Amino acid sequence: MKLFNPLVVCIFTFLLLSFPIFAGDKGYVGEESIEIEVTRVSNPAPEYPRRAIRLGVEGSVRLEFDVDTDGSVLDPYVVESNPAGVFDRAAIKAVRKFLYEPPTYNGTSVKVNNVQIDLTFRLAN
Repeated sequence: MKLFNPLVVCIFTFLLLSFPIFAGDKGYVGEESIEIEVTRVSNPAPEYPRRAIRLGVEGSVRLEFDVDTDGSVLDPYVVESNPAGVFDRAAIKAVRKFLYEPPTYNGTSVKVNNVQIDLTFRLAN
């Protein structure tokens, strides 16, 4: 028995990657919490949980994290998910692999705080 349909996984990956690869996400810099945009240069697709595929479950996860001065993701955590707990682990695992252009503000390398993104998990019909 196959645990998941390769076509479903391919379509999911296509849908996820059809969003702009160079997405502009927003976060905050400094004590004044100045909002700046950070540019995502690498965003590997999350792995769709096998149990969710088998049960036909779809959902979304909102994550928050910081972007370090080298563009790496720091300390991702789930802000909200629907259904709760189903896609959290896959979303966090994927976001840890994201890479951003090293953020700068006024010509200085900075760490960007409180970046939030939404990841949507959808199955093909």
